[in-house]
Amino acid sequence: MISEIRLEYHTFHDIKTTFNHSGKMKYFGFIKEHDDFPISESIHDLISGYTHIDGNKDKVLEYLQKGSMVIPLMGCVENAKDPLFETDHYNDKSFVAYYTIYTDGIWLWPQYIIEYIKKYPNIKLNPEFVKQVLSNKETIQMTEEEALKIEKDFFQEFWK
Repeated sequence: MISEIRLEYHTFHDIKTTFNHSGKMKYFGFIKEHDDFPISESIHDLISGYTHIDGNKDKVLEYLQKGSMVIPLMGCVENAKDPLFETDHYNDKSFVAYYTIYTDGIWLWPQYIIEYIKKYPNIKLNPEFVKQVLSNKETIQMTEEEALKIEKDFFQEFWK
């Protein structure tokens, strides 16, 4: 008797197609003080007056750190909550992160959101993103071509 073994290999494209039928990426953690995009929110709105710590914060952090880097940019980000933010009195202690963007194939997020979540555990988390974190059991894999397409689409949408 001959048995057949069938291996399934899911690429990043398969995952994106499965979960993101619209073909448009979703965005999490872009902060207006660093990225003045229509999808960005002010750090002050995400933190000020918000005292609840999301019970899934640690899972979200772990997920974010497993993302695949798709858009490496030059530069670093200062803490937008620092009183010296956007002044000529830059302090190395206000360094938050390098400016890099990661993905899971459905969502894009800047590296700096990881550091903001660590520094401000009461930061408001997007419920739709948290749902994705809790439901996605796939390992993030992508080809260079897929990463380049995401990078190109991002620049076409936001760097006109």
